[in-house]
Amino acid sequence: MGIKHKNPDCYTFSYKSGNSFVHRLPAWIKLLVIPLLSIIFLNLNPVFILFFLIFQTLLSFYCQFTLREQLKDLRAVLFYAFFLLIAKLAGTLIPFLSDGNALKEFIPLLPDFFIGEKETGILLLKLLCLMQSASILFKTSTQLEIREGLEKIEMSVRKIIGRRSGKRAPEEISGDERLIQRAPEEISTNEHFIQRAPVAEAVSVFICFISEVSKNWYRIKTAWYARGGRKGAKMLVVLLPVLFSVGMKDAFNLSKAINVRK
Repeated sequence: MGIKHKNPDCYTFSYKSGNSFVHRLPAWIKLLVIPLLSIIFLNLNPVFILFFLIFQTLLSFYCQFTLREQLKDLRAVLFYAFFLLIAKLAGTLIPFLSDGNALKEFIPLLPDFFIGEKETGILLLKLLCLMQSASILFKTSTQLEIREGLEKIEMSVRKIIGRRSGKRAPEEISGDERLIQRAPEEISTNEHFIQRAPVAEAVSVFICFISEVSKNWYRIKTAWYARGGRKGAKMLVVLLPVLFSVGMKDAFNLSKAINVRK
């Protein structure tokens, strides 16, 4: 069986190069604006949520993301919605199974069934909006841009807090003042602590690890198909331990790299 996907960037939440204004927008602005807009619209009327989802979809097409790429990022929510719908339909249909005319009695109740599941539909709509927001962020920003954007946000917050408390950040203190006020090793430690932005580093590692897991799964599946493997339960039994092992190895290598830079 041949390899199904030849595009190396077809895994979930993978960066896709482009020249749209969303790609050119600094990552720290996207990290602030996209979640903020999502929070605002998700607390509005469901009609506004639907319009926001349509806007996100059109924006994705503008950024040259194909329908297949968008559906791949939304696949988890779509599968969840499908199984949730099947489970609720089955639960509603069970009481009618004792009657031979179950379908005739059940079909007229379908409109009432979907009306009764209005809250579930709104929840799924919100999940789709959140996933689409994450998709736009990841597909228009590299992992390095996300990390640098988070660091810039944290550095700005630290600088604002330092000014309000009457303290200056090390980069705002001249060299002569540093020599007079502190010992060199104290200055180095303080500078290192502030300029490293440890919170941003931890958050960026967590955020970027999501796309790394997807990338590893895509590569493992590609190797499986290249060796003649078929899609099924056996594939999951064989590949899931491999995915766990590769993920642990990547996490270990990343932790070593972070410790080396400290």
